[in-house]
Amino acid sequence: MAARMAALLTVCVVALGTVGVLGYTAGKPSPVASGITAQESAKYRLTPFPVERAVAFADRYARLCANQNPEQAEQRRQALARLASSGVDTACGWDGKGTQVVASSVWSGYLEPIVEYPGHGYYVGIQVQLTTGAVRTLSVPVWVDDLPSGSGMRVVGDVGTVPQTRQGTPPEARDVRQVDSLLSEDLQGELFADFFSSWGASDSITLTRYVAPGASETARQGLRGVLQAPKVSDVRVLLPEGVSASDGHEWNVDDTTWAWVSVQWKVADARVTERYRVEVVLTGQGWFVRDIRAGVPDPQGGAAGS
Repeated sequence: MAARMAALLTVCVVALGTVGVLGYTAGKPSPVASGITAQESAKYRLTPFPVERAVAFADRYARLCANQNPEQAEQRRQALARLASSGVDTACGWDGKGTQVVASSVWSGYLEPIVEYPGHGYYVGIQVQLTTGAVRTLSVPVWVDDLPSGSGMRVVGDVGTVPQTRQGTPPEARDVRQVDSLLSEDLQGELFADFFSSWGASDSITLTRYVAPGASETARQGLRGVLQAPKVSDVRVLLPEGVSASDGHEWNVDDTTWAWVSVQWKVADARVTERYRVEVVLTGQGWFVRDIRAGVPDPQGGAAGS
């Protein structure tokens, strides 16, 4: 088993070096003769099957299937028939009654080989959200004629709905660092308010006042006005690991830490609040931003109330 897993990891490394990602793999290399099963090859995308193109094709078909309008039934039937093999139900299971509209769709990550079409066929999971809010994951059987070019695709079977991915209950976050309340209050007004105004507008001239030398590209680039008029509503500067808020910690030049920052932005006629992790460094001239990343963890865990 250990030798088998070592071989699997080796092939994974080769695949990563070749295509750069593990998720969508549109080309080679093929699995080597290492004892890896077809299921493992599919799981790790170690296959010449053009996954990205097949997902796009399956998404197109799933949207046609899930959009249902009696007034357009014939156009829908013809569109479905053009994508499918001869024995596939051109109504995609619909009895012609009722209306249903797709709001969005996305690949669910589900990918299963079709044993009747070895190497050339996969069931592709497409998660479809309707305008009613209902969500379904449709399994679409896709066959590809020419693997290197990804051409000659057909839906080679009728679709079905598979269960949604189970949602777990996360525990409380481990080793959550305590907050320097005084520094948090200082940086909210002295640094972050001006930084986010410049960062949101991608004002490269004023950004130089707030970012440290060698700051990340993300910190220096900004949002180019996609979000506007930021208001920093909450800042939590994290103390070093193992330091209590009651210890009276003193920061020294070249110290770095992360701050969790809540920012309210203007989007059209609404305002939305987003949260960021901002790395700051203390220099002889004060605190400066070294990096910024979007999203902040929930220390509480558990499931949200319905």
